[in-house]
Amino acid sequence: MKRFLLITICLLPLNLLAQSSFSIKGYGKAYKDGDKMFLSFRQGDQLIHDSTLVNKGSFEFKGTFKTKVRGYVCRNDNPRYASELFDAFDVYIESGQITLRSPDTLNNSIISGTPLNNDYATLCAALRPVTEKTRKLKDPNKLSAEELKDTALVNLTKARIIDAYDETFPIQFNFVDTHPNSYVSLFALVKMVRSSNYLSEVEQSFAKLSAALKAMPEGLEIANRIKEGKKISVGMMAKDFTQNDINGKPTKLSSYLNKYVLVDFWASWCLPCREENPNVLAVYEKYKEKNFTVLSVSIDILANKAKWLNAIKEDRLPWMQVSDLKKENEAAKLYGITTIPANVLISPNGKIIAKDIKGKELRDKMAELLGAK
Repeated sequence: MKRFLLITICLLPLNLLAQSSFSIKGYGKAYKDGDKMFLSFRQGDQLIHDSTLVNKGSFEFKGTFKTKVRGYVCRNDNPRYASELFDAFDVYIESGQITLRSPDTLNNSIISGTPLNNDYATLCAALRPVTEKTRKLKDPNKLSAEELKDTALVNLTKARIIDAYDETFPIQFNFVDTHPNSYVSLFALVKMVRSSNYLSEVEQSFAKLSAALKAMPEGLEIANRIKEGKKISVGMMAKDFTQNDINGKPTKLSSYLNKYVLVDFWASWCLPCREENPNVLAVYEKYKEKNFTVLSVSIDILANKAKWLNAIKEDRLPWMQVSDLKKENEAAKLYGITTIPANVLISPNGKIIAKDIKGKELRDKMAELLGAK
């Protein structure tokens, strides 16, 4: 018995170190000799980076991995330092030869060669009409200084992007429902569960996944987000909380519940939150004299207090700002907030009447409630 245990213990490190091999070959007519290609994927807590150069219109990566995972390849933008990747494509790291072929840039690649990447190719093909439409839309972040002065243009540009994004959801749900054993389906739900507007659909599709997928870390994350998302729903009474304002004075949500109040969850480091702030500000200025206000809850931590205060000043936010500056904000936990920006709209009688409404949806809702009759 002791000899058996000894053999088992001696073999254990070898089993833990067992790895599989993969290779990625890419071909693109727009690639230039010397273009630098980067590969990134995660293994546990470690982020793996690799790079290679394009030669005669092609490139190749070879490596090993322990756990199948989604990664990405990008061209000429080092992901360690770049704030935006202009030419990139996702890949699923698994055993075998993965091939990326494109008539031009990396963005337009068609992937093939291994089971998961073949699944991903199927999903990409289904999404292609929406993807092509989205690429024709103007990027709101690339509007000129003159265009940014045109509020209607800015709002219309953002609305079109959001509408196109929403078009992807039924396509992805259909893929998940027809591929319940694919890790690609699991990863699609990881992204979609971050939108509370589709929580019930995510829950239904998640229930159809195999037990093995549900038991993976990503599956446990989805299950937790579904659970947290159910803490607050439209029709429920708002849950009261108290947090300190920027001067350390305790402030209760219930002290604002004699009017419509938008409880906005954000953080100074959250770029999408900062991009949404001008929209919230416009709504606030339009309806602040019509029984409406905003209460912002920051999930910044104490070490970032100065950045929080500076963000309030930079974005010119005049309404009440509160935070407990803890690693896990208590109000965010109470409301099941797992991603930001997030918000709930509460009526004067304390009932939640909308959740996670942003951009045009927020403007339309407030016009419905408080606009000219």
